[in-house]
Amino acid sequence: MSSRLSLYRLPNPEITPADPRTLELCRSLNRLSRRTRQIFLLSRADGMAYADIASFLEIDLRQVESAMVRALLHCTVKTADTQAAVCWYVHLQSPQATPSQRIEFRHWLDAAPEHLNAFEATEQLWRKLLPAAEHLASSHWYQRKRRAYIGWYLLTAFVCSLLVTAEAFSLSF
Repeated sequence: MSSRLSLYRLPNPEITPADPRTLELCRSLNRLSRRTRQIFLLSRADGMAYADIASFLEIDLRQVESAMVRALLHCTVKTADTQAAVCWYVHLQSPQATPSQRIEFRHWLDAAPEHLNAFEATEQLWRKLLPAAEHLASSHWYQRKRRAYIGWYLLTAFVCSLLVTAEAFSLSF
């Protein structure tokens, strides 16, 4: 029995979101699309780089960035400064961020004190999302590729349609 039990990954009992803010963030993250949650959890819970996530899921790096922006914006109050800060925060973690863009970011940051406050709030949100991400990641569902399942579904549907067609022909004769 114990050898069978080791095949399954049990949730970590130490990861319990007792904090009401963590529970609220878990609920908020659960309202995201499956792909956005998967990208977010690969980044936040597993610590994967955006380029690694893109290659693992076989998607474009820009799609990873936009999913991360959606996830962060979903968990915060949306203002113009906050949206810009979230976009900068996500883009600066990307390998596509160029030195000239980093200089542009510094100019944006120095342009107004609200920009610095929004960027600091985004960094704090990033840290607060870790317990929620660890709680959501306890089942490890996000580490599996979905495309393989879609292929099996299509193959099964094709075989079923062949069987139905063969049965229809056999009934007509």
